[in-house]
Amino acid sequence: MKFKILASFLFCLFISSGYADCPLAHTHIGVNPTWRPDWSAPSSSELAEDTNSADNNKLWFFSLPPSHPKASTPGWPQWSNADGSTFLRLTPVMDGGSPVMKGGSSGKQLWSSSFMYSEAGGYGDPGGVQHLDGWHSAHGPQGKWNLDSVNQNITPEWDIFLKREDTSVASEDFFMLLPNDTPALMEDGDSYQLSKKWLDEKNAWGIHDHMTFNFWLTPEMGQEVTATFSAYDEGGLYSASDDYEFSFVTVPEPISLSFISAGGMWLLRRRR
Repeated sequence: MKFKILASFLFCLFISSGYADCPLAHTHIGVNPTWRPDWSAPSSSELAEDTNSADNNKLWFFSLPPSHPKASTPGWPQWSNADGSTFLRLTPVMDGGSPVMKGGSSGKQLWSSSFMYSEAGGYGDPGGVQHLDGWHSAHGPQGKWNLDSVNQNITPEWDIFLKREDTSVASEDFFMLLPNDTPALMEDGDSYQLSKKWLDEKNAWGIHDHMTFNFWLTPEMGQEVTATFSAYDEGGLYSASDDYEFSFVTVPEPISLSFISAGGMWLLRRRR
């Protein structure tokens, strides 16, 4: 790969509602104990009991809930609209008005998932939340999904890894990038250890890592592609999650990037 994408790393501000009011939306990874919201009404305690005891120690994926004050996600925990249509969007990466091409004779160009969304303004709301960027430990409406945490001075035993299971495109046509531009999860079967840290805003140990989703695709609007992940605990405290599939649809609004030179290496920088 002749270039890397410089992902914009934004610091999160937090509000008293109990949700992280972060300008970047995450997929949350947490434990699903007996208390688990019914997905049709995530804030309703009457619908929150999961009677399947096999779920008690199992890792689960969650997206932003419909009750999030900044930008609700339709169809929680899936990244999808209420009618089942794809919610996550891929837009073409452009440089100087021209698409960034893979090279050779593939005819494929670079697409990335980067769009602003809010419940009030919908897609393209500059005051919304940027979807989708990274992974966070889950803190649900009842506060029941936290990963095990005693206090700041006792490091928990769990070690959460993210595993790339599958993608609907050729393996080399999907990749993720960390904020420092390091490629991650480049092939099916690759794993990445999510950093374990003390989260001051939650007064608990958790995870908070940023990654961007990137695809090499033909320039066809409205095509859908998928990437599938699972999570597992190398520490052995929690059972592995089920596979979680992200579905993306290609739309025409471009992401503007410009080439810069750094020590002889060509990089891409997002235009602000």
